[in-house]
Amino acid sequence: MSRKALEDMKYETIKAHMLDPEHSPLPPDQAERLDRIVSLSKILDKNPMQKQAIALHRIKYPDIVTSVAYEDMRLCLKLFNTIHTFDFDFYQTWLINDIIGNILECRKGNTDKDRRVISMEHTNLLKAIGEKPENLEDPKRTEKHQFYILIQNNNQQIKLDLDSLQNLPTAAIRELNRLIYGGNEINDADAEQIMNS
Repeated sequence: MSRKALEDMKYETIKAHMLDPEHSPLPPDQAERLDRIVSLSKILDKNPMQKQAIALHRIKYPDIVTSVAYEDMRLCLKLFNTIHTFDFDFYQTWLINDIIGNILECRKGNTDKDRRVISMEHTNLLKAIGEKPENLEDPKRTEKHQFYILIQNNNQQIKLDLDSLQNLPTAAIRELNRLIYGGNEINDADAEQIMNS
């Protein structure tokens, strides 16, 4: 029978080794490897560059070869996320899938304990998912844009912005609409002259 790899060991076994290394349930070679990996994860927290971390790891454990040090690095990055390599999206997806798996498993049973676990897991699921974010505002929409209406009267141009247009009295707005939209009829010659100008 082949032995389990360190990454396939049960959580309780690794936890028992962490809490009491003297009476570790892990085989001696795997216990030593786990200690090296934990040490390397602490080094990575201080030195996020992997080459530097490998060099420091080899100084701490001079009896290991470079290939073993890089294998320790691979396992360290896989098992112990450092503050520099923590993948929040992966963790959140894993957490949500784990909660959903627990809910589905408890639905198969029909005891009061299962119902309590389902209730607690629904609460945990709501916390893990969080509230739905409000519609994210487009940053360009929040910029202030100034719009002007240009009115030409007797060869004099007047700029009206929308705020001052809103503050005009109703009679003035009606007169302005009449002048803008009810302009003089033009013939083809006038239209051609306007287009050419």
